[in-house]
Amino acid sequence: MSEDPLAEEFEMLDSFYSSDQLQKDLPSRCGTFRARVRIPESGLLLCAGENGGQQHRLQFLPRLVLDFQLPSGYPEADGRPSFGLSCSWLSRQQLVAIGNRLVELAAERAAEPVLWFWFEFLERELWDFLQLGDELRLGADWRTEDAILNINSSFSVTQTARSAKEVEQEILAVDADERHREFQRSFHECPVCVSLKPGTSCVMFRHCGHAFCDSCVAAAFRALLEADRPDRLGCLQCSGKEQPPADPSLVRRLLSPEEFAKYEQRLFDAALSTMGKLDTCPRCQATVLVDPSEGRCLAHCQACYHAYCQLCRATYHGTEPCRIRGSSLEQVMETYMNSDGDKRYKMEQRYGLKRLRALEEECRTQDYMKSQQKCPACKAYVEKISGCNKMVCFSCKAYFCWLCSTLLDQFDPYRHFRVSAAAAAGATAMGCAGRLFDGLQTDDE
Repeated sequence: MSEDPLAEEFEMLDSFYSSDQLQKDLPSRCGTFRARVRIPESGLLLCAGENGGQQHRLQFLPRLVLDFQLPSGYPEADGRPSFGLSCSWLSRQQLVAIGNRLVELAAERAAEPVLWFWFEFLERELWDFLQLGDELRLGADWRTEDAILNINSSFSVTQTARSAKEVEQEILAVDADERHREFQRSFHECPVCVSLKPGTSCVMFRHCGHAFCDSCVAAAFRALLEADRPDRLGCLQCSGKEQPPADPSLVRRLLSPEEFAKYEQRLFDAALSTMGKLDTCPRCQATVLVDPSEGRCLAHCQACYHAYCQLCRATYHGTEPCRIRGSSLEQVMETYMNSDGDKRYKMEQRYGLKRLRALEEECRTQDYMKSQQKCPACKAYVEKISGCNKMVCFSCKAYFCWLCSTLLDQFDPYRHFRVSAAAAAGATAMGCAGRLFDGLQTDDE
């Protein structure tokens, strides 16, 4: 132990308070104490905003700062310490009352060390001394100008001009930071894997206070990412509106760089889907941000003021279906007839249901007509379903060739298809010799 009373007092204070609470300079006989003001055990309700409508439950407050300067003869000689007080959430009148109480404590312990009594008062007795209760209210008229008020030669009060909203934000930030520190210093049981782990290996979701180990949260995040639900990354216990999205810094800490990149891309894609899409103006090629509320297909170019249909790229045609150009009619109908579900529905929205149904019926009729021919004798339509190319008219019973529509010999209709007789009959020139079964599909086919 040192023989210097002040050095002994500083050494004793080091055993009670951490370095982030007490900073001191022995040669200059001064220091700074950052008091953790003890609030009610049940917590503190912060009432902010107009008429205290915004309420927050607190466990910690920003620290009250005491800057002190000790006289050369302290503590034996007749000399009072001087000090300054500052605190963001206390009023000027309250700081003055605290300063007067510290002066009284110093007077009561003349020629004795007083710093420990000051510190204990600020941390343990201040709340009851000011009779603050279980609510802290920040009115709209908080502080409008900086102020350094010298009460007397003993102490001064310092205040910075800040709005009530700024003070509220500082209080909430300090409360969240202190809770996080307390959480990391403790051990917690994960409700998923039922393991007891230190706070440094756990996650606490601030909005609800639920805590889980890093491994379980990371596994849940990966599963949601694989299910393409990046918006659901959050507390494993909350659901619906009670579950705000997880902080991106937490997701980055728990997932690999590749997984986090996938997470960011999925969120970006989801954000784009809610704000409309980007398009290119067909007239001036400028980029257009399409507003979904403007209409089903309408897009407005802000560069050339052209209004056009997003689907067919033509000038906007209102509720009329998009026109099907002749060159693309066959392709459109083939796509429509071979599709189903959502794709078919979108085509009906674009081109019109009645138009597509009519064109579909026309196409089917044309396909049916391809399977029919007129009888060269009586002109009645004859349909070929199967079999060879020698046809019999159901109306006049005449024989004819399906390939070239030539009337065939009633006594030997197959001569038209025989190679040996083809040259004499001229069938070779018609291309029908040896083609009796041309086009016939077998079971193997």
